[in-house]
Amino acid sequence: MKTIKLVCTLVLFACMTSCTKDFLQEESSKATDNQTSELKSKPQQLKIAVISDIHFMHPTLLQNGADYGLAFQTYLASDPKLIAFSGPIFATVLSDLLLEKPDIVLIPGDLTKDGEMVSHQAMAGLLGQLAAAGIKVYVIPGNHDINNPEAVAYDGNTASPVPSISADDFSTIYSSFGYGNALYRDPNSLSYICQPFGKLWILGIDDCKYYDNTTFATVSGVIKPGTMDWIQSKMQEARENNITVLAMMHHGMVEHYTGQNQLDPGYVTDNWEENAALLMNAGLRVIFTGHYHANDITLHSLPPLALYDIETGSLVTPPSPYRIITLFNNTIDINTRRVTSIEFPIPGGFVTYSQLFLTAHMDAIFNYILSNPPYYLPPELAAYAAPLFRNAMMAHYAGDEKISQSERAKDRILAAQVPVLGNALSGLWSDLRPQDNSLHVNIH
Repeated sequence: MKTIKLVCTLVLFACMTSCTKDFLQEESSKATDNQTSELKSKPQQLKIAVISDIHFMHPTLLQNGADYGLAFQTYLASDPKLIAFSGPIFATVLSDLLLEKPDIVLIPGDLTKDGEMVSHQAMAGLLGQLAAAGIKVYVIPGNHDINNPEAVAYDGNTASPVPSISADDFSTIYSSFGYGNALYRDPNSLSYICQPFGKLWILGIDDCKYYDNTTFATVSGVIKPGTMDWIQSKMQEARENNITVLAMMHHGMVEHYTGQNQLDPGYVTDNWEENAALLMNAGLRVIFTGHYHANDITLHSLPPLALYDIETGSLVTPPSPYRIITLFNNTIDINTRRVTSIEFPIPGGFVTYSQLFLTAHMDAIFNYILSNPPYYLPPELAAYAAPLFRNAMMAHYAGDEKISQSERAKDRILAAQVPVLGNALSGLWSDLRPQDNSLHVNIH
C-alpha cells in the first residue's frame, strides 16, 4: 500500500528536501474501405477520454457477506479502495462515455482488482459496449493485471485463490482494444502502436514486471532496453512521416512531486530520468499514466524539449476522476470529471461515503505507522499527525493541491516537535507545475 511505504521513508525525503486536420486524412494500412469512409466524415477535432486504475472486481468474487467479512476488510485496511463499488462506479462512467461519444478511450492499466480472469473477461465485455458505439478503445496492462498471485475470491470471512491470466491471455482477451488491430507490436513486451486516424498514433508502453511476480504482484515498473529501442525506431518513423504520437503507460514517466521516487518507490518507472530524456529526444511530448491514483499533471523540461506526464486518478480512489480531452490542431484541452453518484444505495450518497471511507482508513494506517518504529510517536502526537498526512495525500489525489493557512499552522506545530515529519508534509503539499485538472497544452 502506497501510504504505508510513503511514511516509512520520510527520513530520506526530509534529507533530500533540508492535432492538425491531417489526423483525419489517412488511416492505417489495415483499415477497410468502410472504416476509411467513416473517418473522412469525422470532424477535424478529436475527443479522447482517459480512464485509469478501474480495478474492476467481478461481483461473483464477493459472496455470502464477504464485503463485510474479515478477509476483505483486512485487505481494505492496508489498501483502501472502493473495490466493492467498482462495478457501479465503472457503469456510471461507461454511461457517460456512451452519451459523450469520444472518438478514443485510453486506459493505462489496472483494469482489474488483482488480475482475476473472470474480472478481465467481464471488463472486455463492458468495453465492447463502447466499441459497439463506434468508440476506439485502447488498453495496456497495469501491475495488478497479469500473473497476479493475489487474485482471490472472498466468501464470508475467508479468501481463496482464483485463476489469473498470462501476458498472452491479456492480448487475447483485449484483442479488440489495441492488440488485434495494432499497426506494430513490440516483440519484447505488450507494447504496441495503433493508428486510429491518419497522422495520429497511439503508443501503448508496457513497463510492468509481471514476469517477476512470485508471492506478491510487483509494484514497480521498467521499460526494457529492447522495448526502448523499438520505441525509438518507431518514433523516428513517426517524425519522418509527420505523425503525432500520444503515448500511455501505467507507471509515472516522471516524478509528480519532488522526491516521489525516494519517498514512495515503485510508482515512477525505473530509470525515469534517462528514459524520459530518450523519449523526449525521440519526439514524444505527451504521455498518459496512472498507478499512483492521483490526478496530477507534471511538466518535465529539458530545454528546448518538454514532456507532459498526464496522470489520471483511480476510479476507486476518491474523488474518482476521469478525463475528457479535446485534440485540435497542435493543442490539447484537458478537463477532469468526477463520479458523484452511482446506481447503488449508499447512506449519505456516494461522495460523502467515499470521502469518509478514505479518511477513516488513511487515519488508521498513518496512526499505526507513526506509533511504531522508526517514529515511536506517543499516542497523542500520532493521533494529531495522522490526519495531517491524510489531508496531504487526499489533496494530492484530487490535484491542484493548495494548503490552507489553518492546515499550514497545524503542520508547523508538528514540524516544531518532529522536524522530519514537518519537512515531509511540506514536500507533499508542493504541487509541481502545471495545473492538474484543467489545462491547455501545445504539443508541438
